Amino acid sequence: MVKITAKGKDGRNVVVLGLSHRNLDKLRADGLNGFIKVIGAEIGIDCDILITAAETEAAIAEGFKDMIGPQTDVKVSDRLKQ
Repeated sequence: MVKITAKGKDGRNVVVLGLSHRNLDKLRADGLNGFIKVIGAEIGIDCDILITAAETEAAIAEGFKDMIGPQTDVKVSDRLKQ
């Protein structure tokens, strides 16, 4: 994985997380319980990031159901709501 932090031309902060095919293969093999954790402090941000993948958004939600609580804020892409 490649982790990049930068300033965009518009002055906004940008974080790039580049996954190799090997990273993607591991996510596929690990199924619903698979994720890659990026420690935010390593790239100068104040939160950690979990990267996951699954066949559907519902499968992703199922895989993280134990982490979802009353203070969880879930956003679904507008493209997926249509």
